[in-house]
Amino acid sequence: MNTRVYLTLRTAPAMPVEAESLLPENVTGKSAEQIATLPLQVGNRTETVGDHFKVELHEGSSDGPEEGTAALELAGDLTRFKRLGEGMSRGSMTVNGTVGFHAGARMSGGTLTINGDAGDYLGAMMSGGKITVHGNAGHFAGSAYRGFYRGMSGGSILVLGNAGNLTGARMRRGMIAVRGTCGDLAGYAMGAGTVLIGGRAGVRAGANMVRGTVIMLTPPEEMPPTFRYDYTGLPPFWPLLHASLSEAGWIAPQGEPRAEFKRYSGDFNEGGRGELLLLSGAA
Repeated sequence: MNTRVYLTLRTAPAMPVEAESLLPENVTGKSAEQIATLPLQVGNRTETVGDHFKVELHEGSSDGPEEGTAALELAGDLTRFKRLGEGMSRGSMTVNGTVGFHAGARMSGGTLTINGDAGDYLGAMMSGGKITVHGNAGHFAGSAYRGFYRGMSGGSILVLGNAGNLTGARMRRGMIAVRGTCGDLAGYAMGAGTVLIGGRAGVRAGANMVRGTVIMLTPPEEMPPTFRYDYTGLPPFWPLLHASLSEAGWIAPQGEPRAEFKRYSGDFNEGGRGELLLLSGAA
Protein backbone atom coordinates (compact mmCIF):
# COMPACT_ATOMS: atom_id res chain seq x y z
CA MET A 1 0.00 0.00 0.00
CA ASN A 2 1.36 3.39 -0.99
CA THR A 3 0.77 6.87 0.36
CA ARG A 4 -0.94 9.56 -1.68
CA VAL A 5 0.02 13.12 -0.83
CA TYR A 6 -2.42 15.93 -1.66
CA LEU A 7 -1.26 19.53 -1.83
CA THR A 8 -4.04 22.09 -2.31
CA LEU A 9 -3.00 25.66 -3.06
CA ARG A 10 -4.37 28.14 -0.53
CA THR A 11 -3.88 31.38 -2.50
CA ALA A 12 -2.07 32.05 -5.76
CA PRO A 13 1.24 33.78 -4.92
CA ALA A 14 2.04 37.27 -6.17
CA MET A 15 5.63 36.31 -7.10
CA PRO A 16 7.15 33.37 -8.99
CA VAL A 17 7.96 30.34 -6.85
CA GLU A 18 10.86 27.93 -7.40
CA ALA A 19 9.21 24.59 -6.60
CA GLU A 20 11.75 21.93 -7.56
CA SER A 21 11.48 20.43 -4.07
CA LEU A 22 7.99 19.11 -4.88
CA LEU A 23 8.82 15.61 -6.09
CA PRO A 24 7.36 12.18 -5.24
CA GLU A 25 10.75 11.02 -3.93
CA ASN A 26 10.97 14.06 -1.63
CA VAL A 27 7.61 13.41 0.07
CA THR A 28 7.92 9.62 0.35
CA GLY A 29 8.13 8.46 3.97
CA LYS A 30 7.42 11.91 5.41
CA SER A 31 4.56 13.03 7.61
CA ALA A 32 2.30 15.92 6.68
CA GLU A 33 4.20 18.14 9.12
CA GLN A 34 7.54 17.22 7.53
CA ILE A 35 6.24 17.85 4.01
CA ALA A 36 4.93 21.24 5.11
CA THR A 37 8.50 22.28 6.02
CA LEU A 38 9.97 21.60 2.55
CA PRO A 39 11.53 24.81 1.20
CA LEU A 40 10.19 26.96 -1.63
CA GLN A 41 12.14 29.93 -2.96
CA VAL A 42 9.88 32.98 -3.42
CA GLY A 43 11.79 35.94 -4.77
CA ASN A 44 14.69 36.45 -2.34
CA ARG A 45 12.88 34.71 0.52
CA THR A 46 12.80 31.05 1.53
CA GLU A 47 9.28 29.97 2.40
CA THR A 48 7.77 26.54 2.98
CA VAL A 49 5.23 24.24 1.37
CA GLY A 50 2.94 24.79 4.36
CA ASP A 51 2.92 28.53 3.70
CA HIS A 52 1.22 27.93 0.36
CA PHE A 53 -0.49 24.54 0.46
CA LYS A 54 -2.85 22.54 2.60
CA VAL A 55 -1.11 19.16 3.07
CA GLU A 56 -3.08 15.91 3.35
CA LEU A 57 -1.93 12.27 3.38
CA HIS A 58 -4.06 9.25 2.52
CA GLU A 59 -2.93 5.66 2.80
CA GLY A 60 -4.00 3.27 0.05
CA SER A 61 -3.23 1.93 -3.38
CA SER A 62 -1.37 4.30 -5.68
CA ASP A 63 -1.48 4.92 -9.40
CA GLY A 64 2.27 5.46 -9.31
CA PRO A 65 4.48 3.10 -11.30
CA GLU A 66 6.62 2.05 -8.35
CA GLU A 67 5.57 0.38 -5.12
CA GLY A 68 6.89 2.26 -2.11
CA THR A 69 7.00 5.71 -3.72
CA ALA A 70 4.35 8.21 -2.69
CA ALA A 71 2.00 9.54 -5.35
CA LEU A 72 1.95 13.33 -5.29
CA GLU A 73 -1.10 15.34 -6.38
CA LEU A 74 -1.32 19.14 -6.52
CA ALA A 75 -4.37 21.31 -7.15
CA GLY A 76 -4.80 25.00 -7.88
CA ASP A 77 -3.60 27.69 -10.26
CA LEU A 78 0.12 26.96 -10.25
CA THR A 79 1.02 29.30 -13.11
CA ARG A 80 3.63 31.04 -10.95
CA PHE A 81 5.13 27.78 -9.71
CA LYS A 82 8.21 26.95 -11.76
CA ARG A 83 10.23 23.71 -11.99
CA LEU A 84 7.47 21.40 -10.76
CA GLY A 85 8.71 17.84 -11.27
CA GLU A 86 12.18 19.00 -12.30
CA GLY A 87 14.68 16.17 -11.90
CA MET A 88 11.95 13.64 -11.06
CA SER A 89 13.29 10.07 -11.15
CA ARG A 90 10.41 7.84 -10.04
CA GLY A 91 6.83 7.73 -8.84
CA SER A 92 3.85 9.66 -10.13
CA MET A 93 2.95 13.32 -9.93
CA THR A 94 -0.40 14.83 -10.98
CA VAL A 95 -1.15 18.54 -11.24
CA ASN A 96 -4.78 19.63 -11.50
CA GLY A 97 -4.23 23.11 -12.84
CA THR A 98 -1.93 25.20 -15.00
CA VAL A 99 1.82 25.05 -14.29
CA GLY A 100 4.69 27.44 -14.95
CA PHE A 101 8.04 27.13 -16.71
CA HIS A 102 10.35 24.09 -16.62
CA ALA A 103 7.80 21.48 -15.51
CA GLY A 104 9.40 18.03 -15.77
CA ALA A 105 12.73 19.46 -16.93
CA ARG A 106 15.64 17.05 -16.63
CA MET A 107 13.37 14.28 -15.33
CA SER A 108 14.75 10.76 -15.72
CA GLY A 109 11.79 8.57 -14.72
CA GLY A 110 8.28 8.42 -13.35
CA THR A 111 5.11 9.97 -14.74
CA LEU A 112 4.02 13.61 -14.67
CA THR A 113 0.40 14.36 -15.60
CA ILE A 114 -0.74 17.97 -16.01
CA ASN A 115 -4.50 18.53 -16.21
CA GLY A 116 -4.13 22.03 -17.56
CA ASP A 117 -1.64 24.08 -19.55
CA ALA A 118 2.16 24.05 -19.17
CA GLY A 119 4.61 26.90 -19.57
CA ASP A 120 7.83 27.09 -21.58
CA TYR A 121 10.59 24.45 -21.39
CA LEU A 122 8.25 21.58 -20.55
CA GLY A 123 10.43 18.46 -20.20
CA ALA A 124 13.54 20.33 -21.30
CA MET A 125 16.57 18.01 -21.47
CA MET A 126 14.65 15.11 -19.92
CA SER A 127 16.23 11.66 -20.22
CA GLY A 128 13.36 9.38 -19.22
CA GLY A 129 9.85 9.14 -17.86
CA LYS A 130 6.55 10.26 -19.32
CA ILE A 131 4.84 13.66 -19.35
CA THR A 132 1.19 14.05 -20.37
CA VAL A 133 -0.39 17.50 -20.75
CA HIS A 134 -4.18 17.69 -21.01
CA GLY A 135 -3.94 21.21 -22.37
CA ASN A 136 -1.43 23.37 -24.23
CA ALA A 137 2.35 23.60 -23.87
CA GLY A 138 4.51 26.68 -24.30
CA HIS A 139 7.68 27.14 -26.31
CA PHE A 140 10.78 24.88 -26.17
CA ALA A 141 9.05 21.66 -25.04
CA GLY A 142 11.65 18.88 -24.87
CA SER A 143 14.35 21.23 -26.11
CA ALA A 144 17.85 22.13 -24.95
CA TYR A 145 18.48 25.10 -22.71
CA ARG A 146 20.42 27.98 -24.18
CA GLY A 147 24.10 27.19 -24.28
CA PHE A 148 23.49 23.42 -24.48
CA TYR A 149 23.51 21.27 -27.60
CA ARG A 150 21.45 18.28 -26.46
CA GLY A 151 17.73 18.46 -25.75
CA MET A 152 15.67 15.58 -24.45
CA SER A 153 17.46 12.24 -24.73
CA GLY A 154 14.71 9.82 -23.70
CA GLY A 155 11.17 9.46 -22.43
CA SER A 156 7.99 10.87 -23.95
CA ILE A 157 5.94 14.06 -23.94
CA LEU A 158 2.29 13.85 -24.96
CA VAL A 159 0.46 17.15 -25.47
CA LEU A 160 -3.27 16.88 -26.13
CA GLY A 161 -3.54 20.55 -27.05
CA ASN A 162 -1.19 22.88 -28.93
CA ALA A 163 2.53 23.59 -28.50
CA GLY A 164 4.70 26.62 -29.17
CA ASN A 165 7.88 27.26 -31.13
CA LEU A 166 11.01 25.11 -31.17
CA THR A 167 9.31 21.99 -29.86
CA GLY A 168 11.93 19.23 -29.69
CA ALA A 169 14.79 21.53 -30.63
CA ARG A 170 18.12 19.67 -30.48
CA MET A 171 16.47 16.52 -29.12
CA ARG A 172 18.55 13.32 -29.27
CA ARG A 173 16.08 10.56 -28.44
CA GLY A 174 12.55 10.09 -27.17
CA MET A 175 9.19 11.14 -28.55
CA ILE A 176 7.05 14.27 -28.50
CA ALA A 177 3.46 14.02 -29.75
CA VAL A 178 1.39 17.21 -30.11
CA ARG A 179 -2.24 16.58 -31.00
CA GLY A 180 -3.01 20.17 -31.97
CA THR A 181 -1.01 22.83 -33.78
CA CYS A 182 2.70 23.44 -33.29
CA GLY A 183 4.73 26.60 -33.64
CA ASP A 184 7.71 27.30 -35.88
CA LEU A 185 10.89 25.23 -36.09
CA ALA A 186 9.61 21.99 -34.58
CA GLY A 187 12.46 19.50 -34.42
CA TYR A 188 15.07 22.19 -35.08
CA ALA A 189 18.61 20.72 -35.21
CA MET A 190 17.41 17.41 -33.81
CA GLY A 191 19.87 14.53 -33.86
CA ALA A 192 17.45 11.64 -33.21
CA GLY A 193 13.98 10.96 -31.83
CA THR A 194 10.46 11.61 -33.10
CA VAL A 195 8.22 14.67 -33.16
CA LEU A 196 4.59 14.03 -34.17
CA ILE A 197 2.27 16.94 -34.96
CA GLY A 198 -1.45 16.33 -35.44
CA GLY A 199 -2.51 19.87 -36.37
CA ARG A 200 -0.84 22.40 -38.62
CA ALA A 201 2.86 22.96 -38.02
CA GLY A 202 4.53 26.34 -38.30
CA VAL A 203 7.29 27.16 -40.76
CA ARG A 204 10.59 25.30 -41.15
CA ALA A 205 9.77 22.09 -39.29
CA GLY A 206 12.90 19.94 -39.17
CA ALA A 207 15.23 22.79 -40.09
CA ASN A 208 18.89 21.86 -39.60
CA MET A 209 17.99 18.35 -38.42
CA VAL A 210 20.83 15.82 -38.63
CA ARG A 211 18.77 12.70 -37.98
CA GLY A 212 15.39 11.89 -36.52
CA THR A 213 11.77 11.99 -37.68
CA VAL A 214 9.16 14.75 -37.82
CA ILE A 215 5.65 13.46 -38.63
CA MET A 216 2.95 15.85 -39.80
CA LEU A 217 -0.66 14.72 -40.07
CA THR A 218 -1.80 18.10 -41.43
CA PRO A 219 -0.09 19.83 -44.38
CA PRO A 220 2.27 22.64 -43.35
CA GLU A 221 2.16 26.07 -44.93
CA GLU A 222 5.15 25.06 -47.04
CA MET A 223 7.67 22.25 -47.18
CA PRO A 224 11.23 23.29 -46.30
CA PRO A 225 13.28 23.83 -49.49
CA THR A 226 16.20 21.79 -48.13
CA PHE A 227 14.18 18.54 -48.08
CA ARG A 228 13.67 16.18 -51.03
CA TYR A 229 10.73 13.90 -51.76
CA ASP A 230 11.67 10.19 -51.71
CA TYR A 231 8.57 7.98 -51.88
CA THR A 232 5.09 7.30 -50.48
CA GLY A 233 4.50 4.27 -48.26
CA LEU A 234 3.68 2.89 -44.82
CA PRO A 235 6.45 3.56 -42.28
CA PRO A 236 7.18 0.25 -40.49
CA PHE A 237 6.84 1.85 -37.04
CA TRP A 238 3.56 3.71 -37.65
CA PRO A 239 1.04 0.94 -36.72
CA LEU A 240 2.83 0.34 -33.42
CA LEU A 241 3.17 4.06 -32.68
CA HIS A 242 -0.49 4.65 -33.55
CA ALA A 243 -1.60 1.85 -31.20
CA SER A 244 0.65 3.07 -28.37
CA LEU A 245 -0.62 6.65 -28.63
CA SER A 246 -4.25 5.57 -28.83
CA GLU A 247 -3.81 3.47 -25.69
CA ALA A 248 -2.39 6.52 -23.92
CA GLY A 249 -5.43 8.62 -24.87
CA TRP A 250 -3.66 10.58 -27.63
CA ILE A 251 -6.05 9.94 -30.53
CA ALA A 252 -4.64 11.00 -33.88
CA PRO A 253 -6.98 13.54 -35.52
CA GLN A 254 -6.12 11.97 -38.87
CA GLY A 255 -4.25 8.89 -39.93
CA GLU A 256 -5.30 5.28 -39.67
CA PRO A 257 -3.01 2.53 -38.38
CA ARG A 258 -2.19 1.53 -41.98
CA ALA A 259 -1.96 5.07 -43.37
CA GLU A 260 0.68 5.94 -45.95
CA PHE A 261 3.03 8.88 -45.71
CA LYS A 262 5.08 10.92 -48.16
CA ARG A 263 8.71 10.75 -47.06
CA TYR A 264 11.04 13.71 -47.51
CA SER A 265 14.71 13.38 -46.61
CA GLY A 266 16.76 16.26 -45.28
CA ASP A 267 17.96 18.63 -44.06
CA PHE A 268 20.47 18.58 -46.93
CA ASN A 269 22.29 21.47 -45.32
CA GLU A 270 23.18 18.90 -42.62
CA GLY A 271 23.72 15.78 -44.78
CA GLY A 272 20.12 14.78 -45.55
CA ARG A 273 19.81 11.89 -43.06
CA GLY A 274 16.67 13.06 -41.26
CA GLU A 275 13.10 12.64 -42.48
CA LEU A 276 9.82 14.51 -42.67
CA LEU A 277 6.76 12.30 -43.01
CA LEU A 278 3.60 13.96 -44.37
CA LEU A 279 0.35 12.02 -44.24
CA SER A 280 -0.50 11.02 -47.81
CA GLY A 281 -3.57 12.85 -49.08
CA ALA A 282 -3.06 15.68 -46.59
CA ALA A 283 -1.50 17.89 -49.25
